[in-house]
Amino acid sequence: MKKIQALSLLAALCLLLQALALPSLAAQTTEGQTAPPETTAQQSTQTQSEEVPFGMASVLNGCRTIEGMSPLAGNDRKLDTAQAAFLYEITTQTVVYAYNPDMKLSPGSLAKLVNAAVVLEHGNLEDTVTLTSDINRRPADSRHSSLKTDEVLTVENLLYCMILQTANDAAIGLANHVAGNRQGFVTMMNQWVQSIGCTGTSFGSVHGLDSDSTTTARDMAKIMLAAIQNEDLKTILGALDYELPETNKNSARGFRTLNYMIDKGTIEDFQDNRVTGGLASYASDYGASLVITMEADPEEDSADELKYVGVVLGCTRTFDPVDTWKAVSYGNFDDMTNLLKLGFNNYKINRILYDGMTLSQFTVSGGECSAVGQVRVDVDSVVPINANMNNLYMNYSIIDGGLAAPVEQGQVIATMQIKYLDSIMAEAEVYAMGSVDVAGSNGVTIHSTAEQTGVDGSGILSVIGTICVIVLGLTAAYLAFNSYMRSRMRARRRKRRADRRRIR
Repeated sequence: MKKIQALSLLAALCLLLQALALPSLAAQTTEGQTAPPETTAQQSTQTQSEEVPFGMASVLNGCRTIEGMSPLAGNDRKLDTAQAAFLYEITTQTVVYAYNPDMKLSPGSLAKLVNAAVVLEHGNLEDTVTLTSDINRRPADSRHSSLKTDEVLTVENLLYCMILQTANDAAIGLANHVAGNRQGFVTMMNQWVQSIGCTGTSFGSVHGLDSDSTTTARDMAKIMLAAIQNEDLKTILGALDYELPETNKNSARGFRTLNYMIDKGTIEDFQDNRVTGGLASYASDYGASLVITMEADPEEDSADELKYVGVVLGCTRTFDPVDTWKAVSYGNFDDMTNLLKLGFNNYKINRILYDGMTLSQFTVSGGECSAVGQVRVDVDSVVPINANMNNLYMNYSIIDGGLAAPVEQGQVIATMQIKYLDSIMAEAEVYAMGSVDVAGSNGVTIHSTAEQTGVDGSGILSVIGTICVIVLGLTAAYLAFNSYMRSRMRARRRKRRADRRRIR
């Protein structure tokens, strides 16, 4: 009996130790609780970082907006000769590809796109212009439209000459008409590019054929996007040809665009129905450049919502060594053809977030249950043509470093990022789908059933206590049963002795 009492005392002590250890174990279990795995995208949860403000990660570390620094297709060289290239999808505001997008290079005749935008901002197509002798002070051997001093034309006439033929005499005539002199117009051009967010562009002339003018591939995309907001300029940029009417100094004459991407009448190899407009430039000192707009052809492309601005700068043009006027490779048109194929053959538009989409569960400290998160915004993005949601990563950042009860329905509980490879495609706020009360506030306590992710000292103590209780319990039961059986055997022996005495 003394053994049984001692063992019972020891078992009680172990039970006491286990009771003290259980709260720590419960705390571990709650802390290690995780949300169910998503079936549509890989995910991770982290504490919200203050290093990159919400909404900027998809720009600084992603492809969102024209300022996106991490394009979907990366920044590696993919074209043959372009010193810089940029491919931007307009509908979803996605940078699909960029190579040296912020390198400063000469714009060449692409500067005439800014010239035209400034002219139309300060005048009308029907305005008449009387040309001065200043139109003859153009760069030597540069392109022109054979305009003459005192010739009277309209702004529309001169714009077609300047855009379709990259005519420098027309560029000078328009500048003098708007600003009174070329230098004043250069100032207006620089103010205009600054107003639309260009940071690497500056002009030293009205036509761009000078050593002081610089631009970047990203800035040229911004310039084109701003330019096509004017419907008149958009029409001119997409024109194949133009008939210049008879004037007081010249007879009527016609000419065709130098943008071979929209005109198969000159060089059929480069024409593509998806190209809607643009401006080409070539000068031996500055290389060949091109900026275009393009849209998917619904009859040929499944991704019929894609709309691109494409830019290539500083491409190399080579000529036949015998017939030095004959180009062997055009550089800008060759590289733009490859850029166009990259955009339309490899990418499509998908909705990656939609209003009301349920995302994940988030552990609520002190709450009766987890919070279910959802987004309240539709987000479309360019994605690789063979991609599905399993290729995307959803990273969540809990607000304020943690989430504690109570949580109100509609409360912002986290922010999230959708990432493909190294590019963040979108960011969104995550809202609580329903309310989460404090545990026990309604008389019901929900115990966590999540797996324990780690075991510290208090957890080990709890396990040891449980094992001791089981072992000691079994030992005590065995000793009690053994003592009971021995007592029965002694009772039987006493009975047998008594029976023998009566017989005698």
